[in-house]
Amino acid sequence: MFKKVLVVEDLDSIGYGISIMLKQELGVQEVVLSQYCGDAYLKYIKSVHDQTPYDLLITDLSFNEDHRIEKIANGKQFINKIRGLGYRTPIIVFSVEEKPTAVKKMVQTHDISGYVVKSRNGLRYLREAVESIYEGDKYLSPQVSNINTKKELFEIEDYDVMLLSHLSNGLTQEEIARIFNQSDISPCSLSSIEKRINRLKDELKAKNTIQLVANAKDLGLI
Repeated sequence: MFKKVLVVEDLDSIGYGISIMLKQELGVQEVVLSQYCGDAYLKYIKSVHDQTPYDLLITDLSFNEDHRIEKIANGKQFINKIRGLGYRTPIIVFSVEEKPTAVKKMVQTHDISGYVVKSRNGLRYLREAVESIYEGDKYLSPQVSNINTKKELFEIEDYDVMLLSHLSNGLTQEEIARIFNQSDISPCSLSSIEKRINRLKDELKAKNTIQLVANAKDLGLI
């Protein structure tokens, strides 16, 4: 079984529950809790430098803001920092987020070993995830286990993500067309961008651009 696990969770009760489960039910020797992603990142880097690295990371995605200004504000940024440095430590996401599109994107683009939805049986599924990953497998809790077989609403492309991101920043279609043209991003004509936005409105069931951006954020597309 894993010997050293870092748990990144801002709620005391949940973090404590995870720690007890890991120690008492799975026999993990050392569990370190961190309520802030920035602190967790420093702990992780120190463990690597001290040649006593963590065997497993368990992190939430959303963290409540308080008086501290955090450079690493959420679990996704924390994972990006770890993966950006080339570290391949197994990571389990333990989150309330269960939208298929958002979960699939997280698993595919962040090299996640397991994804467990916080729920009534969340700790049981988390235990199953730890056991499966220790054996070399990947794990998805039942709520999201069908993300690789379920037909998605549509296949989002990088072009769509860039377009939605620019819209979320308040840019007009004319401004986006100029940026795409200057960056050699195709298609970049105003008519093509307008057609693409209308397609996204239909797919995401949005009546206007504001609702389109809001729906895209809800789905975790941007």
